[in-house]
Amino acid sequence: MQQFFKTFKVAFQAINKNRSRSLLTVLGIIIGVAAVIMTISAGEGATLEVQKQISGLGTNLLMIYTKTEHRAGAHVRMGKPVNKKDFDMLQHNAVWISKLSPLIVDVAQAIGPNGYKSIAIYGVSDQYFDILSRDLASGEFFKEEEVTTAGKVCVIGKTLKDELFSDLDPIGRQIRIDKIPFTVIGLLKEEGKGAMGQDQDDIILAPYTTIQNRLHGHRRGYDIIMASAINEDHIIDAEIEATELMRESHKILEGEEDDFEITTQIELQEITGNVTGILTILLGAIASISLIVGGIGIMNIMLVSVTERTREIGTRLAIGARESDILTQFLIEAIVLSLAGGVLGVVLGIAGNQIIYKLTNFFIPTALYSILIGFGFAALVGIAFGYFPARKAAKLNPIDALRYE
Repeated sequence: MQQFFKTFKVAFQAINKNRSRSLLTVLGIIIGVAAVIMTISAGEGATLEVQKQISGLGTNLLMIYTKTEHRAGAHVRMGKPVNKKDFDMLQHNAVWISKLSPLIVDVAQAIGPNGYKSIAIYGVSDQYFDILSRDLASGEFFKEEEVTTAGKVCVIGKTLKDELFSDLDPIGRQIRIDKIPFTVIGLLKEEGKGAMGQDQDDIILAPYTTIQNRLHGHRRGYDIIMASAINEDHIIDAEIEATELMRESHKILEGEEDDFEITTQIELQEITGNVTGILTILLGAIASISLIVGGIGIMNIMLVSVTERTREIGTRLAIGARESDILTQFLIEAIVLSLAGGVLGVVLGIAGNQIIYKLTNFFIPTALYSILIGFGFAALVGIAFGYFPARKAAKLNPIDALRYE
């Protein structure tokens, strides 16, 4: 044990003797560890943000839509669009579903007092706002009778309001959507970015009947049927019930494949969690490359050190040092350099997360496992890339080493 501490002391003295070179050597490890921590933590933050956005929709959401298949780089519809017949079947027979709304999405030109833009317009029913828990900043939502009569009314988001009305109060004013005048009766409460990065405030909501009859020329199909289970405990019951009713509506026989799909809130969270998880792993793997580069830097410097200290090594071997002592000394130097870089990298990574949060207001939780991965990888790099130079030093012939100029 005493011999080990002596070897440890000699290793530290060698590192201290070349401070500038040692600092430059660990710089690659510092950057690599910090990059691993920050990228993995950023992935965790993105996952939390996505889950938060999805959870904001509630835990009892179902989306019913036509099944598609990916062919030749495009999504091909496998069945007829969900339509009023399906909607009526669900509305009149579903027990576990409390609210329903068709959803029709179109892109149209919206013109207001202070500007115009192309924007997505959503045709929905009056129950849509409860299904997705949307609140108003001012005005009111359209009602069932306005859906029934295909009223030319709409509710808009704040982003659209700012572009078309500037500082004007939009309530009661008109906007033209593809030459058809709509009266703005409500302004949605600001929501910000959605789960997929889209602006949830750059939107127009109007009765789906109005979109069908006035903009689409009597389009009968829907893009999606949005539904809400009576509560989150019965979302599976609602999914099973909706599947049975949709199969009945589409006259699908037993044993035949569904031509529609149903996605629940739970499944949506799982899908997005899997996607962000894969991205986190990918980003972490890319960041780990810088750690490998740092390890190569350590090996390079250690090889140079072996060459520079050949006579020293020869002297130590000549006065009785064992090969294992020389091996241990140089291995300790490599490990100390990588661990020092690991510690400083952890500090830099945590600080970097906080700086990003202060600058962007995007919360990045420093995941404990990212610190363990970064620090553990740094230690592994030190051992792996330090062993070869250490072994080379230990295998030097004492006589040849003493003759080295």
